[in-house]
Amino acid sequence: MKKLKIILIGCCLIVMGLALHYVLPRVSVVEVVGVEVKRTDVEVGTRDVYMIQTRLIGSDNVRVFRNEDAWLYFKINSANLQTQAAVFAREENGTAVAVRHYGWRLPLFSMFPNATSAWPVEPGYRHIPIFNIVILVFLLGLAFIARRVFKRASGKLTELRARHTPGRADNVPSSSPSSSSKSSPASDAGHDEWLQSDQQTSSRSDKSGRDD
Repeated sequence: MKKLKIILIGCCLIVMGLALHYVLPRVSVVEVVGVEVKRTDVEVGTRDVYMIQTRLIGSDNVRVFRNEDAWLYFKINSANLQTQAAVFAREENGTAVAVRHYGWRLPLFSMFPNATSAWPVEPGYRHIPIFNIVILVFLLGLAFIARRVFKRASGKLTELRARHTPGRADNVPSSSPSSSSKSSPASDAGHDEWLQSDQQTSSRSDKSGRDD
């Protein structure tokens, strides 16, 4: 049972980690080399998909970004971003551009990371993911609070079960107080009888001594 619990917790952590890696934004410093508009067929007709073609600064590795609206990031300006990327591509000096994006590049499924914004930077620019750090710290805080609450609730539940379970030592009434309370009247009555008999004996002895 304990191993199964550990396996389930591990699977949940892996799924959550993959989801966060897909959703949380990342920044790549690239050089925009071109833009493209692809027309794709859908069930209700066709739609245009913007693509931004880039190359990593200082290497020959290329990256292609999808440029679509994303309600999660309040992005509704895909056309403006596409025009801005086209301007970067026309510059001769190869301007370093920071592209914020999320998602994965999976060639097997023709998946591309979605670009949400782009801005010119210096060639040696290094981005600090402050937003991601804040989100991760917030989630870790929630996990810590949830763990404390769960431990406290489980402890109280165990205590309640122990109180209401028959056969527990703390639920068995002690017989000594009741027995003492029941036997005390009898002992008091016996003591009174002994005092009365002792008084009668002493009075008889005194009477016989006087007769002598």
